Amino acid sequence: MLVIKKACIGIFLIAGVFFLLTGCGNTPAEEAEKNASPAEEKSEQEIFPLDWSVQPSLGLIKGDYYRIEERFRQGHLGIFELVKNGDEIVHVEFNETTRSNYYNRYFQDVPKRMSEYNFNMGAKKGAAWIQSVVLVEEQMLEEQRILGDFDVVSGASNSIYQSMLPLAEKIEAELSTPSNKKYYSIAEKIGGGLTAYLKVVLSDGEITSVRYDEIFADSPDEIAESDWKKHYRQSKYQSVEYDEPSRIGFNYQMDALNDKVVRTQDLLDISELPAIDESGDYASAGFTIRNDAWDRYLDLAEKLLTEMKADGVI
Repeated sequence: MLVIKKACIGIFLIAGVFFLLTGCGNTPAEEAEKNASPAEEKSEQEIFPLDWSVQPSLGLIKGDYYRIEERFRQGHLGIFELVKNGDEIVHVEFNETTRSNYYNRYFQDVPKRMSEYNFNMGAKKGAAWIQSVVLVEEQMLEEQRILGDFDVVSGASNSIYQSMLPLAEKIEAELSTPSNKKYYSIAEKIGGGLTAYLKVVLSDGEITSVRYDEIFADSPDEIAESDWKKHYRQSKYQSVEYDEPSRIGFNYQMDALNDKVVRTQDLLDISELPAIDESGDYASAGFTIRNDAWDRYLDLAEKLLTEMKADGVI
């Protein structure tokens, strides 16, 4: 059994309404989800009362890569990633995507880690999904283990019991053998309350995954663009409500990047990808302005490529 670290959360204020939260123990996941509703805009003054961080570790992380994903509980997809450098676990990350037939269409096939989902669950149940996830990840890194008892947050532990720890147990069996997959990531603050984050996975010298995202700060006060303040503790890729200025979805653009690099094995060739030109006529070209995230991606990609070449993995 896991150890419950935090007691039930008392009365808190959100959107000008008091919610009285009572009862201890684990809240059934589906009951928590049924009370979620589409995200409401959060003004700069209306800070969500529950606290967590979505910020990645800054700098470079690399090592042997282990990943497992499985559907559980009516079809939700759990994804557990681990990176080991030598004998040290240097990165652990768990995410979950809601099932495609989710009762609330707004949250169908939505990743929970850096989307509006946490605010909705937290508002209704007094604990956000990500709070237990981050807490367990921190313990795994600090204690250099992924099995056993971990402290969790009351009301946000269902996915830990049902997906994260069962997946960790399956990965544990593989850790004694060096992986043929290598992981390289880099995260840098880019100003305006954004962090650029690039992750590249290689298998036997070939790139199999390229994931670029830009993550909003944990507080709206840190975000310069007024229209983006409501996206704090979210990312451009995972947010449901983020409006990409180039008028082509940020997630669509970055999925296209992944597909192209996997096909060409060239991290620096972004030709023919969406919204790469300086400007476009929306009616004919389908976009309005260049997505300047491409420049930030290329900057990080060059740094990772230099590191990978130095290590002889590419």
